[in-house]
Amino acid sequence: MNDHQASAVITPTIILVGGPMTVDDGSSLDSRQPVTGDPASHVTHSSLATSQLWWLTASSLVGRLLDSAGDNAFALLLGNRTVVELQPDDTLRRTGLRSVLQGGSSELELIRTSMDEALPDGYTFAHRLQNWNNEVMGTIGFKPGDPGSRWRFLKGNEFYLSAAGKVIGASVVIDTSETVTGSDRLSSAVFTAFEERRLYSPDTVLVMPHTHHTESLLRGYLAWLRAGRPDTTEMPTPALPWDPAAPPDPIRYTCPVPIEARFGVTGLIRDGQWSDPSDLEAARSLLQARYDLKIGIWDLVGNPTLRRALLASTPHEPGPTHSAPVPAGSAQRAQKRVAAKMSQKADQELALRRIADQLEPLEALGWKPNEHTGSTMVLPLTAEYRLWPDSDPFPLVRLEFEIVKRQSTVRAFTSMYNQVDVTDYVTARRVTFEEIASPDGCQLERDVRPVLWRAPGGWADDGDWQQRASSLVTRTILWRNALQDLCSQCEQVLAKRRGTMFGGSPA
Repeated sequence: MNDHQASAVITPTIILVGGPMTVDDGSSLDSRQPVTGDPASHVTHSSLATSQLWWLTASSLVGRLLDSAGDNAFALLLGNRTVVELQPDDTLRRTGLRSVLQGGSSELELIRTSMDEALPDGYTFAHRLQNWNNEVMGTIGFKPGDPGSRWRFLKGNEFYLSAAGKVIGASVVIDTSETVTGSDRLSSAVFTAFEERRLYSPDTVLVMPHTHHTESLLRGYLAWLRAGRPDTTEMPTPALPWDPAAPPDPIRYTCPVPIEARFGVTGLIRDGQWSDPSDLEAARSLLQARYDLKIGIWDLVGNPTLRRALLASTPHEPGPTHSAPVPAGSAQRAQKRVAAKMSQKADQELALRRIADQLEPLEALGWKPNEHTGSTMVLPLTAEYRLWPDSDPFPLVRLEFEIVKRQSTVRAFTSMYNQVDVTDYVTARRVTFEEIASPDGCQLERDVRPVLWRAPGGWADDGDWQQRASSLVTRTILWRNALQDLCSQCEQVLAKRRGTMFGGSPA
């Protein structure tokens, strides 16, 4: 790639919304400045993503972008669905984001079927997945949501936006998730994921919270593009052994609540270049105040005559470069949440140890404690196989018994979920599985882990666990018989693909 090609980088329009704010403990903070001990800017990102003030600003911008895009234009919302407000007892109360958005909202559901399975009625075809042997691995489709709703929350795995995004056709994407932006290590893998899952269409405007980390990611991404997309992915550092007794990181629970803010358009990328956001912010502010003006926001920004006559732009001021401490009020709330979670975890572990003594009849049938969580037992229903050359042996089908605070469930799972649809299997035998679960319930909706049995009563309740274990022994025998054909299907698929893909045999 020559110098001219390297500099001719074109990307969709990206708009960042952020700025200075005063948070609930009275301290001042700018969303664009780094926060001590928070390299991924989770604190400021969480603050903006759940702030009613931020959403009022962002929606005033996006509403005008949708006006300019046409009558049927809509915004696709990824991530947060609630805003928070501070309660008198210093706790946070969450309310639905829908109440902030004007113009109606609905859900846009994105799904993937398995192999040759047809999309359900009401879903639009987006993409057919194939492997390197041209075998069909599934179909991606979506249910578009209510016609006419301007705001559509994404339901489903956003990973498939890379394949379905163009067909979905959202005019604006508002991304308040940290799915592809949350890593504090910027590399070609992060840039590739960001490009494929957010910048899939040149006609879609991407709107994001403006944090120090978001700006670093975008600057790194543009530099990576100009360099010709080099492979900058580092070998992963060996992870430290997981310590289940370690308390969670308080940063993950730290959320300053803005009570005053001067949020606005603080970052703008057009045609692969950083641009001065002042005119766009001036246009947003004007159109927010003057609902009677029927002028497209890009027309207002791009027309020199209109700009001179109507806009009063102020020079753009970059965010502070010095690090800010975590606001004390939100840090104290986070510490309280961590302490509460650790206390609950201790109560849970004690209760589960008491329950485990009464579950011995299940162990006699092959159920065994899960290595990763004390609240779950697993029952392998097939031999264990290496699905990849370097992977650990794993059963193709298993049952999972989970005991949570107020409820107990048994779910079915197959590691071959991309080739064999467990939901289709159990729903085709609904009567059988409902009879096994009776008089309790089951939930056989589309899920990679459909619920075969669900009953009230968890580790925090006083229940007859011996009786529950006895009833599950009977059900386990019936489930084994009912899932026998599923196990055979998975083993047949594995046998067919073993030579070209897996290269393995029972461990």
